[in-house]
Amino acid sequence: MTASGRFQFRLRWITALICILVLVTNAKPASAWGWGRIGAMDAGSARDPVNPTAPAGRLQEVAPPGGVQQLQAALSDRHPQLKLISPADGTVLQPGQQTLELQVSDWPLAEDPELGLGAHVALQIDDQPPLRFSEAGNGRLHIQFPALTPGSHRFTAYAATPWGEAVKAPGASLQWRFDQLQGLADTQPAPDSPWLAMVSPADLGSGEPLLLDWLIWNAPLQNLREGDGRWRLRISVNGDSFLVDRQDALWIKGSGSGHGLVQMELLNGLGEPMSPVFNNQLRAIPHSSGSRPIWMQSRLSDEQVSRLLGDIVMKEESPTPEQAAQAVLSDEPEPEPATEPQVAQEPVELEPMVERIKEATVPEATSAENPSSEEAYPEKAAPEDVPPIAQSAPEPPPQQETPQAAPSSSLGGSARELLNADGTQR
Repeated sequence: MTASGRFQFRLRWITALICILVLVTNAKPASAWGWGRIGAMDAGSARDPVNPTAPAGRLQEVAPPGGVQQLQAALSDRHPQLKLISPADGTVLQPGQQTLELQVSDWPLAEDPELGLGAHVALQIDDQPPLRFSEAGNGRLHIQFPALTPGSHRFTAYAATPWGEAVKAPGASLQWRFDQLQGLADTQPAPDSPWLAMVSPADLGSGEPLLLDWLIWNAPLQNLREGDGRWRLRISVNGDSFLVDRQDALWIKGSGSGHGLVQMELLNGLGEPMSPVFNNQLRAIPHSSGSRPIWMQSRLSDEQVSRLLGDIVMKEESPTPEQAAQAVLSDEPEPEPATEPQVAQEPVELEPMVERIKEATVPEATSAENPSSEEAYPEKAAPEDVPPIAQSAPEPPPQQETPQAAPSSSLGGSARELLNADGTQR
C-alpha cells in the first residue's frame, strides 16, 4: 500500500472514532412509554409518576376479619400450583370440545354443607364474575365450558381462599386464550400487554368490611428504587377514589350496606389510562342479605378452620332405604285399635247362632239366658199349663248358672224375636 493509501485509510478510521465519541457524549436517557416514566419529547425531561393515595372520603382501610386472619395463617405454608392440561393455549374450539382440564397441586378444595365454600379454584372468562370449583379427582379439575360466543376469549384461573381472594404466589394463577370457532382481532390483550382481572367484589362478600382484590397480568416489578413507578390502579367505590401501586387485597369500610359500584382502572406511571382490553372494569357490590359468611366472624374454632380447609369432611347424611321406608310409613295415619263394639257388631257370626236357636227344642237351654232378668226364673206354672217337654225338665238352681249360656244373651234384633218370653221357640 502506498503512503497515500495508508493516509486515507487512517483518516477514515479517525473520522469514524470521532463520530462514535460525539454520539456517546451527547446521548440522553431514552424515554419509556407505556409502563415507564414518560418524558416530554420537546423538553427532553422526564415527568415523575403519580404517587399512590390512601382511601379517602367515606372509605377507610381496615384489617381483615378475625376469621380471615386465622384461615390465612393456616394456609400460609401452602404453595398452590395450577397447570392447564387441555385444550392447549390458543386452541380454536370446535362445537364438540366442551371440557376444560386443570391440574391443581398443594391446595385444598373444600365445601362444607353447613359452613359453605372453603378453599377452591376460581375461573374467570373475559371480564365476567368468577366461577368456583371445590371438587377434583386425582388433583384434576374437569370443567364444562359455559356457552361461549364465537370469537376470542381470555381465561384466568387462580387458587382462591374461602373468602374469594386470589393467591398471588408464583404459579398460583395462570391465563390463556381460546377462540370459539374463529379468532377475532382486537378483542383481546396482546400476549405481552398489561391487563386487569377484577377478582372482587364478588358473590362471596356480604356487608362490611368489603374485600377488593385484583390480578394484573404482565405487570413489571416496581418500587425497587425511588421513582420507578410504572403502573397504578385507580379504585373508585361509590364515587370515592384512591390509587394503589401494589397487588395486595384491601378490606374497605364505608362502602355502605346497600347496592353500590366498584370501578377499577389500570393506569400508567403518569396516571393516564392504558388502552388494552379489560383495563377499565365496573362491578356491582353484592347486596347484603341473610346471614354473614362464617369467615366474617371475629373468631373461628379449630374444627371450623379444618372444615373450611378440607381437613375434616362433613357430608350430608342421606337416608338409607330402610329409613326412607320408615319415613313414608310414619306419614301414613295409624289404624285405630279394634274395640269390643266393632267385634260384637260383626253380622257374619249371627247367622250360625240363629240356626242353632231354631233347632233347639229344650227350653232349659235358654232358661238361663239372663239370670239377672225377671224372665230368667219364671214362677212355676200349673202342670196343665206347661208343655209336656217342659214338665220333664228339672228346674235349674240359681247356683248352676254356667257361662255356656252367656252367648245367647248377646243376641238382638231378629235373633231374639225367634224366642218367646218363656224361652221357647216360636
